[in-house]
Amino acid sequence: MKVKVRGIYSTAITKLLLDSGFEITQAADAIKQALNLSDDSAPDVMIEDVDTKEGIYVYGSDPGKIVEILKKHLKESVFYKEDIGKIYCGIIKNTDQKSKSIVIALPDDEEGVLDLKNFWGYVKPGSKILVQSKGTYDGKIMLSTQLRIFGENVIIIKNGFTKMSRGIRSHEDRDKLDEIAKGMDLKDWGILWVQGAENREEDVLRRELESLMEKEKEITEKFNSSTEPATLYEGIDKYFTLFGKEDKARLDDIRKKVMPTIPKHHMLKSAGYTILTDFAENLMDRASDSEMSQKVAETLLRYGPIKNKMYRLAFTRLNGTSYRVDGILEDVVVENNDVKSLRLTNRNDWGEKTYIVEAGKDYVVVKRGDSEDRILTLKPEIFPKFAKITTFDITAKKENGAVTVSNDNRIEKLRKKGEISHELEESLKKALSEISSI
Repeated sequence: MKVKVRGIYSTAITKLLLDSGFEITQAADAIKQALNLSDDSAPDVMIEDVDTKEGIYVYGSDPGKIVEILKKHLKESVFYKEDIGKIYCGIIKNTDQKSKSIVIALPDDEEGVLDLKNFWGYVKPGSKILVQSKGTYDGKIMLSTQLRIFGENVIIIKNGFTKMSRGIRSHEDRDKLDEIAKGMDLKDWGILWVQGAENREEDVLRRELESLMEKEKEITEKFNSSTEPATLYEGIDKYFTLFGKEDKARLDDIRKKVMPTIPKHHMLKSAGYTILTDFAENLMDRASDSEMSQKVAETLLRYGPIKNKMYRLAFTRLNGTSYRVDGILEDVVVENNDVKSLRLTNRNDWGEKTYIVEAGKDYVVVKRGDSEDRILTLKPEIFPKFAKITTFDITAKKENGAVTVSNDNRIEKLRKKGEISHELEESLKKALSEISSI
């Protein structure tokens, strides 16, 4: 299996995968030189940074093999599998008028939600429905009735139009692909040509389209014969690996076997301090690790966090999406050049909220008037102008003396699916117990 690795974690992950017997292709020049690599052929699996740099996502042909290697070495991280394009026979449960959505029972005691705007007809609890996963949000599987079936060079889309990926620019190539589509009996299915299809032989593309249409018939037949929730089509797997602070340190140790690496290399790079990191690593022959860590910490503290100044909390969800909270820093606690905790107040048209972030805690406290929320997270990483926080979308809320916990079964589900280690499960359960005892 050939793997292409890109991003701030690429050196460490490349070393880890090479030691595990995988082939690395299309590596960056510095890594080629350091590890004596030369292969530039097409990869089977791609590894790239998530947008927030809190981890990576792994996709391609059988990416699970790569993820299993990462799991063996990184016990404090989350390996969240996003079932993109999985098609289900779902059973309608009820309508949630608050969110304007239909709640649908799925296999393995899962639930999904379908926007009412995407549903035509009468919502009848107990009736079955053909739906496809679009991903997750707030711990829920988001569903659609517009189906997609994925091939290597083409994706067919129910009630869609024929279109091209942006990378297919040649008019000659686009005309060739249009002619192939017109020559196929696709009924009410549209085509999305994937970049690279323009370089494949026409017979190969026609056979692939015929195979996808046969797959559509199989899905329909399975749906017609199903009487309970069932998975009809697996879609494509995409793994989001979000690294805990401890595992970023482990990746530092792995990278150190290949190149000069200061402590907290990946933590600093993920926060955008590339120039500072590179400069410090060029001076490593003049100072010990502890001296370098102290100098870097002292340098960062000159720039913040600063009381009564604007500050940002940057949250990353398990599926790589993110949101942020901006506010004024009311308090900062620093010990031995490390920021231990901070308190931030966010004010907007809906009122005032106070966020309390502690570097050693697996949760963030949010206070508003007499109510209090606690959000389960990985341990925050605190920098001069912002803190980076990975959230599980599990929240304990205390209001009018009563405590309610949303998505409290999510940790168990993550462990059951192998998306977190036993060690991380235990620490998160301990934190969950703590946030539930407000």
